[in-house]
Amino acid sequence: MNPSTTTLGRAAAICAPLVSLLLASPAHAQDAPAGPPPEVAVPPSAPEQPATQSLGPFERLPPSSYPEWTTRGITGGSLWFSGNMHGMPWPYYPKTGIGVSGYAWLDTGYETITRGNAVEPNVKYLVSQGRAVLRITPTYSNGMFYVQAQTELVGNKDQTIAQPNVADVDDLWIRIGQWRKWDVQVGRFEAFEVYHFGMAMDLNTLERDGASDQQHAPPDVYGLRTVSYRQNGIGNVALHMYMFPYVRMELLGQFGFDASTSIDTVGGRPALVFDIGWLKLKAEGDIRKQFPVFNSSKESRYQRGGSASAQVVLLQKLEAGVNFAYGLVDHYSATNVADPNASMGTFDGAGSTTDTDFGGFVNGMVAPDLIVGVGANLNKQTDQVNGEFTHLQAFGAVQYLVRKQLFVKFVGAYAKAHLAPGGATAWDNTMYSGRVRLMYLF
Repeated sequence: MNPSTTTLGRAAAICAPLVSLLLASPAHAQDAPAGPPPEVAVPPSAPEQPATQSLGPFERLPPSSYPEWTTRGITGGSLWFSGNMHGMPWPYYPKTGIGVSGYAWLDTGYETITRGNAVEPNVKYLVSQGRAVLRITPTYSNGMFYVQAQTELVGNKDQTIAQPNVADVDDLWIRIGQWRKWDVQVGRFEAFEVYHFGMAMDLNTLERDGASDQQHAPPDVYGLRTVSYRQNGIGNVALHMYMFPYVRMELLGQFGFDASTSIDTVGGRPALVFDIGWLKLKAEGDIRKQFPVFNSSKESRYQRGGSASAQVVLLQKLEAGVNFAYGLVDHYSATNVADPNASMGTFDGAGSTTDTDFGGFVNGMVAPDLIVGVGANLNKQTDQVNGEFTHLQAFGAVQYLVRKQLFVKFVGAYAKAHLAPGGATAWDNTMYSGRVRLMYLF
């Protein structure tokens, strides 16, 4: 018997139930992540609810798995799509079984960056990229207490990357608790979202990076990539408390090896969400200490700061928000030239920074299933050697939901970065981009 044929046969047998389940009937846009629990009325603009599809222990997660204790946002808007549901725990699946859900998107577009540094080339990108996520959520529940695990299997469409490198994992966590009261979550997941961009600057897009540079990265919002988002090598543990339907708290701890800086990390981030539907107030503070893996290194980094936001949702027609973030980083190099026996390296003034970030967005439903959004964000970073770096990003977006199934979104974006890394005259980079996204939820 051909071993390859046997392996393929086994793989097909394992995947067949999931494929049958996902193709059993067309998924409605409300499937993920939109549907409110049964006791909350469905907004007038919400798509129809499909019958739940199941096959043995596998079940396509029903709309009630995506709770809406309070209004999340206008249907299809960026607040409605908020990844962690404004702190409402999901998927809500109060029975024993294996929930299945996910999404896929494809982007096609164009981006140009004009760089002010004479030694760096200007660039023009033809954008063709995509991302698909299959989410699997096995759950044990006796109606109140539950144990739940989740993994998100990721496929990336980028033909410039070798095939063995395009498979990935987003979420990978285990959670235990009592539904709508408390839970403890351990693993790889995003922290409570506080800073919200709006209908563009999506993760894993070129416009998110803005007016990029080959020698010095433009400043980004403090704490997002280093604390809030999923990070390679660093694990999270969080206690979540749901004191009332409109108050949610996260006490997050971090522990692990930071692959981006190659040093060990410990930290914490308490966050609070006050959400009465039409008004959402969010705040977090964070602190993080990093130290070397190797005894021969004296490198260390000390980071602390926080962010806050205010958001409003009006009559399922308009949503808007403002953001603020502030952070400090002290960095010491791997060696101490002045005193080799010192416990810390030499203070790195260029790597020790102060960040201040402002942003806001407005989204409006101008016709059934048609949403228009605009937004802007300004990042300022000052180090103790070279001075101030800035990064302004702005966008406009138009999104239409085709037959309650397919989201079609056009995004036009602009960015300008001022860079002054020292050793050369400061320069500016300017970016323009446009893309069309097709997205299907299941």
